[in-house]
Amino acid sequence: MKPGAVIVGASHAGAQAAASLRQSGWQEPITLISSENFLPYHRPPLSKGFLAGDQAEDQILLRGEAFYRDQEIELHLGRVVTEVLPDQRVARTDSVAMPYSALILATGASARRLSVPGSALEGVHVLRDMADAKILKEQLAGAENVVIVGGGFIGLEVAATAAKAGKSVTVLEAQDRLIARALPSFLSAYLKDLHLHHGVDIRFGVSLASFEGDGGRLKHVLLSDGRKLSADLVLVGVGSTANCELARRLGLKLEAGGVLVDQRCETSAPGVFAIGDCAAQPNLHTGTILRVESVQNATDQAKMLAAHLTGRSLPPYGTNWFWTDQYSVKLQMAGIVKDGCEVLVRGDPASQNFSLLQLLGDRLVSAFSVNRAADHMAARKLISSKARLDRNLAADPSTPLTGAVLEREYQ
Repeated sequence: MKPGAVIVGASHAGAQAAASLRQSGWQEPITLISSENFLPYHRPPLSKGFLAGDQAEDQILLRGEAFYRDQEIELHLGRVVTEVLPDQRVARTDSVAMPYSALILATGASARRLSVPGSALEGVHVLRDMADAKILKEQLAGAENVVIVGGGFIGLEVAATAAKAGKSVTVLEAQDRLIARALPSFLSAYLKDLHLHHGVDIRFGVSLASFEGDGGRLKHVLLSDGRKLSADLVLVGVGSTANCELARRLGLKLEAGGVLVDQRCETSAPGVFAIGDCAAQPNLHTGTILRVESVQNATDQAKMLAAHLTGRSLPPYGTNWFWTDQYSVKLQMAGIVKDGCEVLVRGDPASQNFSLLQLLGDRLVSAFSVNRAADHMAARKLISSKARLDRNLAADPSTPLTGAVLEREYQ
């Protein structure tokens, strides 16, 4: 078997790496290994359209089965890499040995689980992959009282889906506001009011004591202050942990909770690369090493790596961006939240059509757009180009955001 690219993990990063390698002219074999038994799929719909029943499994596939066949990408489903022999440049599953010229770790991350008593009860869920989503969807249909542990993006998206389905929903958040690490306080308050408007009970500053059940089935959530909540379904959304087991066995350098890589996505071992949720990379906008969990980051890193491996010019470093859908609100985010920024509100929040801009001096560093896609698209380019803005024009929603530019450092 001729050495080629062996990609461990077939979510957004892994599947995009395989596609981008072929599109960039890679002529060697490509092997894509997935521990799941599903074709690679979009993950964002799992907490929204798929969970609500608006999208079927075949509607959220990244690509159809024919794509992998036509592109000569050998796809192994339900397989796990059990061993890597770096001196021989061979990776093994339980059934096949694969020589590689490039080993690409796209192993992703796993949902963080709680260690409180009762965590193994039927009815206590996490949501990270298709298998999780299928079980959650089935049990949500018959649930009445839903408790969400963690007021982050996944938790709030599931809360919105459950509330729209007529469930009684309670969100428990240990901090004093929602999504505190990723959003300015103004938007945390905005999302809180949005969920309260839809009947969701949100409780801040609370901690869990245990999950209680009967016959192995969840019945209550017990809080540390003694209060007890009825619950026949719990979704635990308290973050994730990068899947670094294989990287540790290879002796790769780890940092910031992930596998440390450079701008070309190369690890501390020659010929071994890491992309997506498992990779920690220097971020040019923050000057720190970050593990960024987003479809955009996974896709960009995959394309960057494919260009590097095929000797092409590396694409420009883009702005980090994210999105979340909750009820009728699409919140799109560009850049990374920074302390000490001036905040401009562009539009009327009561209209569910506005943007929040963060500026350092007069330079745009992040933007949060509610149902204003044009602002979001413009902000991504302006942040990348280190644009300086006229504050008065930037705050005027009738002026295109690009019309507020004073100058750009990069074009």
